[in-house]
Amino acid sequence: MKKIILSLGVYLLIGSFISCSSFLDEEPVSEIPAKNMWKTSRDAKAGINEIYGLFRQTMRENYFYWGEFRSDNVSPGAPSATNQERIIKNLMTTDHPSTQWTDLYKMINQANLAIKYLPGIDMPSIAERNDFLGQAYAMRALGYFYAVRVWGDVPLFTEPNEKFSDAIYKERTDKNYILYNIILEDLKKAENLMDRVKNLERKRISICGVWAIMADVYMWLEDYNMADQTISKISNYKVNNNTTVFVGFDPDIATWRKVFVEELNGKASDNTPENDEYTTKELIFLIHFNMDEVGANGYSYMYQWFTGAGNRACVLSNAFLSKLDDTDKRKNLITQNYQNGWELNKFIGGTISTTLNKTCQVAYPVYRYSDMLLLQAEARVYMGKWEEALDLVKKVRDRAGLPTPTSMDFGSEEDIINFILDERQIELVGEGRRWFDLLRSNRWKETMKPINGMEQDGNELFPIHFSHIYENPKLVQNSYYSN
Repeated sequence: MKKIILSLGVYLLIGSFISCSSFLDEEPVSEIPAKNMWKTSRDAKAGINEIYGLFRQTMRENYFYWGEFRSDNVSPGAPSATNQERIIKNLMTTDHPSTQWTDLYKMINQANLAIKYLPGIDMPSIAERNDFLGQAYAMRALGYFYAVRVWGDVPLFTEPNEKFSDAIYKERTDKNYILYNIILEDLKKAENLMDRVKNLERKRISICGVWAIMADVYMWLEDYNMADQTISKISNYKVNNNTTVFVGFDPDIATWRKVFVEELNGKASDNTPENDEYTTKELIFLIHFNMDEVGANGYSYMYQWFTGAGNRACVLSNAFLSKLDDTDKRKNLITQNYQNGWELNKFIGGTISTTLNKTCQVAYPVYRYSDMLLLQAEARVYMGKWEEALDLVKKVRDRAGLPTPTSMDFGSEEDIINFILDERQIELVGEGRRWFDLLRSNRWKETMKPINGMEQDGNELFPIHFSHIYENPKLVQNSYYSN
């Protein structure tokens, strides 16, 4: 009976644009049958658009659940924010919404469809078709990169699920296999396919977006030389091989402020990737929200979860605030004391009416240039290039009005790495990076044990949602949550 019900769910899904729950919470199939799509240039554009739409849907809440709320950046906010509080206090169970991978695998499946069918579409521009294909490979890589960081080993699909079969029931694949053989290989393919003339996107993946993901993956794999080389590609990249820098650093703190309160806010949809509509060069790739495009799903939670004592999901923690120097120019731009809590004010720039919460169109930065500079600094420390590393950190600290120590001020490699990680924590607060930094540097136990008791191996992973385990008998729960 179960199989009959699940099969029916699949066939209902294939004929509609709206996915059903139940079986497809395990591995969703195409929302539009391939026989009705992937025929024309217009289909190709729509198919690529859907990848980003599904990524936005995936990350709307999980941007904070997966990358921010488990870290020492935040403390619980309003009593009504129970789902957020459970993450912050390390009280996760297998029914928490952040433990579902449904939407993430929908995005991966859409990327698989694009990878399968794009090469067969006769488009007016081969360069554009290749660029679409490069974006699909990069987004599949990014999807799996989130998956292995959140759950560890996960089911691996490199072909689209287009109809029901037993093939959708898969065991989990070793995360290192996925990192080396899928994620990195996808990014290398994307690097060769991207259009470096007309793709000047920041709402989508550009060549600099590919390199940003790749550098992040190399850092995760402790391949510091390759991370360093890849970030240098971003720094040295010139648009159309001329002198125009696409991504770069701006030393003015006023421009830094503008990035978050203006550049990320309320941008229109973009059908002209050859035109860069951003005045800043700081942003590399972001999750774009636009209510005109997707209605209610087009607003973000940047206001709703961080403002107003009655409904805010969290406030900045004492652990984070203790690292903020009073002379740091970012301090009053990052936070404000409002209604008995230090709010994350970085993306807002003042107070705002709660009536505007559900019209918020602030984008979420996934990668930006300061992130890359500080990653490169970290890589160079591990390579023994301490002074070069501190020269990179100095750019960020100079903008913040802070002095930068010299290499002689540090007694060990660990000391200077901790210094850089602290700088990353302040510079990137609210950008979904801190928890992953703690995981990558293996500092999650020492950092979080005094705060929420995290100390047991396996607790760093998220549990797999109980429905996935129920639907797929080949899945095994992460050990920390297996009882």
